[in-house]
Amino acid sequence: MEGRLSEHPVAELICEITEKGYSGALRIEKDRVKAAVYFESGEVVQATSNLRVHRLAEYLRQHGVINASGDQSISDVALVEALLGSGSLARERLDEILAEQVTSVMRLILLWTDGAWSFDGRAHLAKTLQVDVSTQQLLLEASRHMDLKFSVSRLTNGAETLSPATAVTNDLKLLPAEAFLLSRIDNSISVDDLIALSALSDTEARRAIYGLFLAGLLKREFWQPAFRTAPPQTVAPAGAERAKPKPVKKVVAPPLPEPKIDPRRELDAFLARLADAANHYEVLDVSVNADVTEIKQSYHTIARNFHPDRFHDLAGTSTHAQLQSSFARITQAYETLINPEARAAHDGNLQVLRRVRENQDMMSRSTANRDRASGESESGDSLAQLAEKRFQEGAAALQLGHTNAAASCFSAAARMVPNEARYRAYFGRVLAANPKTRREAESELLAAVKLDSSNAQYHVMLAVLYRDLGFGKRAASELEKALALDPQNSQARQLLASLEK
Repeated sequence: MEGRLSEHPVAELICEITEKGYSGALRIEKDRVKAAVYFESGEVVQATSNLRVHRLAEYLRQHGVINASGDQSISDVALVEALLGSGSLARERLDEILAEQVTSVMRLILLWTDGAWSFDGRAHLAKTLQVDVSTQQLLLEASRHMDLKFSVSRLTNGAETLSPATAVTNDLKLLPAEAFLLSRIDNSISVDDLIALSALSDTEARRAIYGLFLAGLLKREFWQPAFRTAPPQTVAPAGAERAKPKPVKKVVAPPLPEPKIDPRRELDAFLARLADAANHYEVLDVSVNADVTEIKQSYHTIARNFHPDRFHDLAGTSTHAQLQSSFARITQAYETLINPEARAAHDGNLQVLRRVRENQDMMSRSTANRDRASGESESGDSLAQLAEKRFQEGAAALQLGHTNAAASCFSAAARMVPNEARYRAYFGRVLAANPKTRREAESELLAAVKLDSSNAQYHVMLAVLYRDLGFGKRAASELEKALALDPQNSQARQLLASLEK
């Protein structure tokens, strides 16, 4: 059995496998990351991925059970059996480490909503690697961190009937809203009616309902399961106790292949990833919904693997200097994201940039309308209103230091309404910052001055450009015009004084 996570996300697959009591291995893949979750009679007993940070040996090293110089090729099964056999690792201690490993993997993959999946009902895991996991709690926690729009999209039919699950555990740590919603469902109720009773916003209520469903506390009328037929040899008889594995030859699932990369290539790949990172979340390789625990875990993992002190043999090289600079960026990202106020400010900046990027395609379409002085845009705004939106987005991008995005926005505004001096002036100002586009900047600034010759600031912008081009007399002339219009203009006075010196 196989499919796409866009139709059946990981959390729903695990919810269904748990409910139906299947045994086997759920294998999932997203980009270059592969993971597997193993089940016995519907219970998660192990989860692993091909990320180095998720390997059992890595967790054993972190807890001081084995040292870093151990055999990297030994399988997890052989490693555990050797440790248990030698008496250097107690079973209770192993279970604690395995639970930590499984929890880390599950918290990552439960948020996956794109990629591919397959289920093999004949795959089983060696008993030594199996561990008890609180799957319901992990599913419930995952629902709280999922993208809100995604959660709402999985529960759109307001007439759908919800009913309580037959067996509800009291061990789960519910949020007040979740507990209240669950208490309102005695027999059956529609989604819309439950939302009306909740006193929550529509989206918050739907997210909570979706989480209760994933945790197996609610049943849904119209949920489309992924498994139309049961995998062979996995279904427990109705009402029966948890089935015990039959005494057949057990197939030990091989560990997922870990990409074999030498330390230097791994470092180069890490630096390349950082170079492409556009925000603090991408720097630390976490989702925008990551909690403080996930952020700290990612930071400490990066520090263990890529701290500049680990690569002292590269000291004095450009690579080591790049690594030091990159680690300063990592530290800045970490300190920002664990501080609620700093993180909120960072998220606000990202929203501004997201709006700028979302409008890039609209800018290109607007070019076709530049000859029209009026008319309606695709969004229903007039061309003048759309141009003003682009200008404001450019001003926000410029304030954040993103000059390329600002130039795109100012350019679009100037093309849509070429007779607006403000658009031409600021477009010219951004062009003037790049030596390669200063000649184009002159044309835009001259156009702005011609359209509004009484604006002293436009003359100052043009003067700055002439100064940078080495045209001192032209710069002084523009500054004198600016001072004639605004004798109190301090910037014009300072520039003129510097030119006279």
